[in-house]
Amino acid sequence: MKLGTAHPGAAGGVPDTLSPSLGSPARALLHELLRSSLLLYEDWQALPAPLREELGALADRDSLLDRLVEQNLLTAYQADRVRAGTLHGMVLGNYRVLDRLGAGGMGIVFKAEHLHLRRAVAIKVLALADAENPLLLTRFFSEMRAVARLQHPNIITALDTGQVASNDPHQPVLHYYVMEYVPGKNLEDLVLDDGPLPVPRACELAYQVASALAEAHKHGLVHRDIKPSNIMVTPEGQAKLLDFGLIRDISNRHTVPGVLLGTVGFMAPEQVRDASAVDIRADIYSLGCTLFWCLTGQEPFPARGSSREEVVRRQAQEPLSVRAVRADVPPELEQVVARMMAANPDQRYLTPQAVLRALLPFLRPEAEDRSRPAGLAAGVNQPVDTGRSPAPPVLPGGEAAAARAHRILIVDDEAGIRRFCRQFIERENYECEEATDGKQALAAVEARRFDLVLLDINMPGMSGVEVLQALRRNASWPHLKVIMLSGRTPPDELAQILLDGADDFLTKPFSLTELRARVKTALRLKDAQERSDLLNRHLLAVNAELERSLTARDSDLVHVRNALVLSLAKLVEHRTGQKSARLLRLQRYCRSLAEGAAALPIFAGQIDERFIQLLESCAPLHDIGNVGLPDHILYKPGKLTPEEFMVMQAHTVIGAETLLKVARRHGAAVAFLQMAVDIARHHHERYDGSGYPDRLAGNQIPLAARIVAIGDVYDALRSPRPHRPPLFHSAAVQVMTEVAREQFDPYLLDVFKRCAAEFERTFRELPDGVDFF
Repeated sequence: MKLGTAHPGAAGGVPDTLSPSLGSPARALLHELLRSSLLLYEDWQALPAPLREELGALADRDSLLDRLVEQNLLTAYQADRVRAGTLHGMVLGNYRVLDRLGAGGMGIVFKAEHLHLRRAVAIKVLALADAENPLLLTRFFSEMRAVARLQHPNIITALDTGQVASNDPHQPVLHYYVMEYVPGKNLEDLVLDDGPLPVPRACELAYQVASALAEAHKHGLVHRDIKPSNIMVTPEGQAKLLDFGLIRDISNRHTVPGVLLGTVGFMAPEQVRDASAVDIRADIYSLGCTLFWCLTGQEPFPARGSSREEVVRRQAQEPLSVRAVRADVPPELEQVVARMMAANPDQRYLTPQAVLRALLPFLRPEAEDRSRPAGLAAGVNQPVDTGRSPAPPVLPGGEAAAARAHRILIVDDEAGIRRFCRQFIERENYECEEATDGKQALAAVEARRFDLVLLDINMPGMSGVEVLQALRRNASWPHLKVIMLSGRTPPDELAQILLDGADDFLTKPFSLTELRARVKTALRLKDAQERSDLLNRHLLAVNAELERSLTARDSDLVHVRNALVLSLAKLVEHRTGQKSARLLRLQRYCRSLAEGAAALPIFAGQIDERFIQLLESCAPLHDIGNVGLPDHILYKPGKLTPEEFMVMQAHTVIGAETLLKVARRHGAAVAFLQMAVDIARHHHERYDGSGYPDRLAGNQIPLAARIVAIGDVYDALRSPRPHRPPLFHSAAVQVMTEVAREQFDPYLLDVFKRCAAEFERTFRELPDGVDFF
């Protein structure tokens, strides 16, 4: 018996001590298992050496297989296939088959494992007899492509595909495709094991499948085999739609008219008549039958004869009433199920989106939440773990975080979406308000403090993007989170919305699982940012108090420090041989910019008079690292080569490390020296992340460095350089605000535009060539 050719991924090869030329049949089998990668060499090597010797010395094959299963080196299924000699397809490309999961009309599904990543996957293999049928092979390829096109949390994800030929010419080529492995039970087994589901849970699972159908419908696809056994439910309660083997692409036809495809008990009447002509309403019908199964534990059309008799009967048969089987189902939900299962397609919901809206009112849990610990009865006033981070501690001299529930604003012109989001929000003990358009939303944010806004993109009147831009311009709370809700917004537009200030987005239709994850993540981030601000304010307050004490006792020392800083920076500047007032100008630029920025809500708690004084004192040290540059770089009259420019960039690191060594030895001046380090190292970083030395982006760049960068660039543009003349004020402003705007903090750049006249006045009042010291 041969397992096939050696797999290229067999790590390390097969040791000579296992050569099949000498020894027992068991030893020969062990060699073949390792050579083919059905038994992984790394697992074999991980065994203790005495155990390897013992296994290699076994006399017969069955004993070897039993021991390999006992050591978890093979599964029982693999061992059975080895014993039976049916090993074609046990290694498929980079995957080894572990177990058989099930079979359907379009193939057999196996659990497998990637040979290198060791990740569990599911692999669907076209049944051997089917590979010679061109129509079924075409349909199998269609399923592969369909699953690959669909990217949705409630649809199985396609990972890989391929084919495997055997050394035996009598064995057919195996076609396969690889999908994510979904743990859990299918919906059929779940109901059979646990009984009919609670109404909210049944509706939530149906809602998730309808969301998957909406994605398929967007791509012009009809599943044609929606049934409980094709829906997996993970331990976390997420539904995954499987088995697209009967899928129909509206733009193509792979089905012969008159051929029966699907499962009769869950099949729409028009699909019974002609499976080649159905549209998405057939899937909606089957989903209605599946919801009926979840609520009642039985099929809506109990079988009473042969398949042929069932097909004939279905043309006129009405389904059972849900409430006739289960009286606690709300009458309104019974009407929804009845409409989904209407015999006439025109009387059903026309799209999956309509089904989503219809199911929304039934998603609120009627019993206690499944996440509540056992023993807590519904309605009892007990602490609930909402997933939020704990409130920050009270800090001496600082502000304690308010012990309050998070408040969320839902902005959407569609009442069903607002109701769906509100049900989740209130279930999590968050406070909630609604707005139907952009103007109402902005008025609500002005009137009350919100932690999070769920904002629809496409609304009549003022669009969601316009609302977002207004919130980011005028928000009184700098850490307000905004999650955008989009329908069919192109990816490029979504990317631009994130650049405009959105924190995240959800694509409609979205599931409760997605909504819960995005909302809790956003709120946890907001809590962390507010705790950081609180700590920062506390540290600033303590530092300010210490500095006030220092000033009161030793004000002369502060003036001496500032004078020494300016003198040191001037000595570094004199190394270039220039007589310039740029250090004094830079101090004034920074003060003007910082005073203007202090009025913006986004900088609340970050800029005060103490910050401005430190900034003004530290700014002249920004280029202190130039003292460490070689002369041929520092004095070169023309433009630097790329290699020379890289050397020049090191001045930021040289300056920062020099100041950092001083800071470590003189901790009493830590606030001053830390700002000086930040400025020296990061004043050449760019807001878009393309600067140096650390390629920081956005608010990762220290605020003091972002302010100095604007003043430094403005002065550089106004001053002559060996390779260019100086620019006029208007030209310098235009370059900074239009040509190179990605380089700077956009909020600081707005302040710069407003106070540009002060920059021009400073440049005129402190010209080069005059000694102001």
